[in-house]
Amino acid sequence: MGASEMAASRRQFLLATTAAAGAAVLLGRDTFARAANRDHAMAPRLRPNIGAGKSVAVIGAGIAGLTSSYYLAKAGFEVTVFEANNRYGGRSLTLRPEAEIYKKYNKERYGIGEDSYADRFQENGGPLQICRFFDDGWDRRPGTYPEELFLNAGPGRIPSFHIAVLNLARELNVEMEPFIFATRANLLQSDKFNEGQPIQLRRIKHDLRGEISDILAKLAGDGNLAPYLGTADRQSFLRMIKEFGDLKGDPEEAGRNMYYAGTNRAGYAVLPGAGRRPGKLHPHVGLEEILASRFWNEEIFHDMRSYWQTSLLQPRGGMDMLWQRLLKQRVGVDGGRRVQDLVKLGNPVTAIANVAEGSKVKVEWSGRRPGNKTFDFCISTMAPNLLAQVRNNFTVAFTEALAQVNEMAACKVGWQARYRFWETETRIYGGISWTKLPISQIWYPSDGFFNRTGTLTGAYNRGEPAAKFGELSHHERLESALQGGGKLHANFRDKVYADRGVSIAWQNMPHFAGGWADETAESQPDIYRRITNFPQGRVFLAGDFVSYMPGWMEGAVRSAHLAVEGIAGQVSISKG
Repeated sequence: MGASEMAASRRQFLLATTAAAGAAVLLGRDTFARAANRDHAMAPRLRPNIGAGKSVAVIGAGIAGLTSSYYLAKAGFEVTVFEANNRYGGRSLTLRPEAEIYKKYNKERYGIGEDSYADRFQENGGPLQICRFFDDGWDRRPGTYPEELFLNAGPGRIPSFHIAVLNLARELNVEMEPFIFATRANLLQSDKFNEGQPIQLRRIKHDLRGEISDILAKLAGDGNLAPYLGTADRQSFLRMIKEFGDLKGDPEEAGRNMYYAGTNRAGYAVLPGAGRRPGKLHPHVGLEEILASRFWNEEIFHDMRSYWQTSLLQPRGGMDMLWQRLLKQRVGVDGGRRVQDLVKLGNPVTAIANVAEGSKVKVEWSGRRPGNKTFDFCISTMAPNLLAQVRNNFTVAFTEALAQVNEMAACKVGWQARYRFWETETRIYGGISWTKLPISQIWYPSDGFFNRTGTLTGAYNRGEPAAKFGELSHHERLESALQGGGKLHANFRDKVYADRGVSIAWQNMPHFAGGWADETAESQPDIYRRITNFPQGRVFLAGDFVSYMPGWMEGAVRSAHLAVEGIAGQVSISKG
């Protein structure tokens, strides 16, 4: 691309921006902020064949890119998707075993073809990792298949209020099932608490409620809460905290004799049985110990957040089912092509420029079949930091803002278990256990209960711990995860196939900048305002980083809706 094209004049760019002003009714500087205040979860409703004769370059074949391509191509736009990697899905990566029996099963059960089957990956400068999960005990009779074994190396769950993703899944007939975020049997572990031994979540959670209720009862009994209760009935308050904390004593006695002495809500050291076997309660954990544990700093209140309810949703068979189904959708006026046919894998974009006085966009790419082409519009879903490095003629303020977006490091480790020890030994069925060690978390599968084997997310960390974890070699990460797992489950390394572990650091993956943008709208509000100052001529952005839900597929889908509607708005104006 010539220097004159790449350095389109300021006058040309301003003309293009002015021409796009009418489209701001649907997407632009003012309406992006307004969109944050409305649901905007419904799919774009475009006039039939509105895109006839118009072309769009979409950069990235992740959730945002494929969703954008699907709706644009359905509306008659000529869409070309440039994907830098040699696979689809972006950060929605579900790893499946390399064994042929699994490939056959996943093709017959879910329609996953060889061209979209992910059984290996490689970080920048790292070893090739191959998913070698395998059910050694599966029944080899003709017509039978092994148990499902896969690892969601990227997104792993969908909150119930992520309406845009769920609407898209419903439209695509993606089968959903519960994802169990938390159970009271999940474990908490810290080397600074309980001599390093794990403790069940229910014990900390209910003992904390009891201790707080005990304090409130004493304050109320002494009349010290009267100024704060206002017109509320004190007896009702006392009866409420008795139930809340499972206190002993009578609230009718003004709370003075109410106290906490442990509760069966926290579980049993010896379970009750038949006959004269009443069971034995755990000794309750005192407030001082709970505060010293610092589990309140993060772990025990997670399930109170709106997007981490105790039960969420997941596509049956893996998180990649959403984009797997998107690839198969028929598009175009005659439905003669699939979304997958629009994607050019292994072609990283190297330059984007508004040309022809801002009425066109020229895209240049390298890779398998390098080239350049002029389009009517462009949607970039690249990480903002990477987009800033592509040669462009965006405004200086816009490009600088893209480069300054903070990215969140994120890592995962995956194991195959020799047997489902968390169910048989610890009575854990789904959910997440937490440790203060570098691995941070262990996720248990929310399906396949009572199966012979299963897969565990053996580490999931983010931020500074993930940055350090990602600097370790693959084998060092696995060893750290084995040690961390051993703190939660005794003899952990003997209960998993240690030689089949996989690890991924998203900040090290080719053509990615990290796991997600680090809550840009909140932590960098000025930067967020500037990167949402689009379109830049005929270039739109999509991706979770231009949403108030970074790191979630919901942000990716909603941003795709905005970009698609913005392009449709410009076409409507140009057609008058």
